[in-house]
This record gives sequence, structure tokens and C-alpha cells, in this order.
Amino acid sequence: MRKHMAVLAAGSLVLALGLAGCASEGGSGEAENGKTLKVWWWENDDSALAQSWNKAIDIFEEEHPGVEVQFELKTYEQMQQSGQLILDSNDAPDVLEYLKGNATAGVVSKAGLLTDLTDVAAERGWAVDNTAQDVGLYENGTMGSGQRYGVTNYGEYVGMWFNQDMLAAQGAQVPETLDELEAVMQKFVDAGITPLALGSADYPGPHLLYALALAHMDVDSLAAYQKFDGEPDWAAWQKAATTFADWVDKGYISTDSTGIPAQDSGNAFAAGKYPLFYSGTWWAGPFASDIADFEWDQFLFPGNDLHPGSGGNLWVVPSKAKNKELAYDFIEITQRPEVQNELGNLGGVPVAAEEGGVSEPVGAVVTARFNELLSGDGGTLAWYPDWPVPGLNDVFIAQTSDLVQGNVEPAQVASNIQAAYDAGKPQG
Repeated sequence: MRKHMAVLAAGSLVLALGLAGCASEGGSGEAENGKTLKVWWWENDDSALAQSWNKAIDIFEEEHPGVEVQFELKTYEQMQQSGQLILDSNDAPDVLEYLKGNATAGVVSKAGLLTDLTDVAAERGWAVDNTAQDVGLYENGTMGSGQRYGVTNYGEYVGMWFNQDMLAAQGAQVPETLDELEAVMQKFVDAGITPLALGSADYPGPHLLYALALAHMDVDSLAAYQKFDGEPDWAAWQKAATTFADWVDKGYISTDSTGIPAQDSGNAFAAGKYPLFYSGTWWAGPFASDIADFEWDQFLFPGNDLHPGSGGNLWVVPSKAKNKELAYDFIEITQRPEVQNELGNLGGVPVAAEEGGVSEPVGAVVTARFNELLSGDGGTLAWYPDWPVPGLNDVFIAQTSDLVQGNVEPAQVASNIQAAYDAGKPQG
């Protein structure tokens, strides 16, 4: 799930990662003749990712004058639903954005469809020895350790975007606890305003449910859920579903959010229709560009030490790629300081920008907060709810949609999630 303005489609996917290394020409197949480099991603053209990655393409073309870059815009849904078939095709690109997680990159790495980049990273001196890069490591399809099949050059986390002007009008302060957050939302309900923008047909619903579950987890129960290190705390999910349903009953979440995608809910917040929107840092750049009528900011989910987030989605090189050396060159360029700094100044979250290189306020805020989460000083990154096993994304969307509609009891939500989780987790 992302975090990713995933549904937006258009833009680019490589952000800076601060890896050392110099571009090299050549490779196999067409790469020896310097003809083409096929690049795919799904990010919105206006996003920080797309703009910084387009800068990387410009640099690549300058340094590879005999090479034509053939870019194709895909969608998040295409890669969710057809990624394995695409990678197994003889028409696979040379380098593409791919979804991190057991259910996505884990599946295709285990199937032998991705190039093992472990030796490439070592030979080229890539600086991938940090926890943000754990999303590129897979062992028998399980993320977090093993061989390197992908590289990320940005980070992301989910927080609460808020309309400062609307909060001020209600005399509300930034909440520091869950009770205070509910008190703020109640002020808006009393004023006839639905407080929380939600796209329950897409990732915002599952992200919110996950945040409510994380309120009842610690690092051990998180490891049990994400890494199969023990038995998950399913009671935490039932408590989360109970709170979610309660918020619908109290009017904090509109029953009309059923069928609303992430893009529409984010647009509604940007238009000033809702004071709160729980979603990821991938919105920072678009909000900076699109919101002119009110002041806005972000806070982490109040009272939680665990927060959805991780290193970003991956640059991967398909096993069937024809121009692998050129793909490696492109990945290196996206990791350079000029691309990393560009990403941060556009509101993205670079993982290795130069010190002082991010000067724009929104980029500086989300970059500093991500670094705090990465180090553990501001909490802990808890990955995403659908990562452990294939198929969980659809289950979460169905369950949160049913909660909004009032079609399911909280206990059944937890049971349905557990059933899907148990059916998909590694055996033995």
C-alpha cells in the first residue's frame, strides 16, 4: 500500500539515496550498442518523485549520448495485479519501480524474476547499509534480510495532515494523545463538519485501521505480525476495528467515503473540505503545490510509538532485462546528491541528501521526521499492514469498507484478517 500516491500514475520513481559510484557504459544486448534504456514507473508527474526522477533521466541522457531513454507510465494497480506477468515477459523493461514487501517484491524475487543486485551494490560501492534499505532485501520471499533485489532512494511514513486554519477556527490544538484527537474531531462534528477525509476504497482506510492497531502493539508484537516472529496480537486488530466503527458512528468518518479512492480523499483535503487527512509523505509535494488558501501541517498519529512507513518502493532490474549495465547506471544517478536534494526540496523524503541540501520548509520537515523515525528517536517505522502475505491488501480494503458501511462486526474484521494472514504465511 503505499504510500505512495500510488493511484496517481505519472512521474518517476527514483529518489536519491546517497550511494557512491560512477556511471558505466556498456552491458549486454542493446546496451553494448548504446541504443535504449526502458524505464517504467507509476508516480504522478507533479509529485516530488516524478520531478526528481525526470531530472535523473536528463542527467542520464547527458552522460549517455548514444542511448535513448524509453519511458512508460504505468499504474499502481497494474503492478499490483500484473507485476509477475510483466516481469516474466520478454518485453520487460530494464529498470522499473516495484512494490516492496513480501506479497510483491518478495513473490517475484522468489520466482527468480528479479536480478540479484548484491554483488552489483558491492562492486559499485552503493551505500545501502542502513535500515531504509531493508525493503530491498529478501530471503525466500521474506523481506528484511538475505540477498538484495532492489534499491530505494527515498523514504516515507504516514502521518496526520491537518488544516491549521480550520483547527484554529474551532479553538483546537494539535493533539498529543488519542483521547485528544477524538476531542478535536468531536469539535468539528459539533460544528457540522466531518473531520476526517478518508478513501475507504483504497489504502487510506487500511492505513488508519493499522494505526489504531499499532496503538495496542509493541515491537515484539509488531515483529510477530510483520516477520512471523511469534504469534500476532489479533486482539489489537479487534480493538482497532472497534475504534474505527465507533468513529463512523460518531460521524468522524463519513459513510459516503465508501468507494472513494485515495486521490479523491487527498484532493478533498487540499480543497479545504476536511480538516484532517491520515496519509503518507507522498502528499507533501502536491500539497505544497496545490494548497494556497489555508495553512497546513502534519503530526504523527498521537500516542503511538509505532508508525506506518519504511524505505520507499524499489528500483528493480528484471532478470530478463536486456540492458542491465545501463539500468545500474541509471539507479546510481538517482542516488546522487543533486537528485536527492531536488527530491527533498520538492517535498519528498530523501534517504541521503547532503547536509543542508534540503532548504524548502516542507521537505526539511518530512526529511527530519523520517530520519528521527529511522533512528528510533521519534518512534519506530512499522512497515505497512498488507506486507506480510499476498492478498492482504484486498482483504484490508474490503474490511475497512465494510466497517464504514456498518456491514461487519469488529470481531469478524479481526477474524477475517487473521484467516487471510494464516492462509498466506510461510509454512514450517
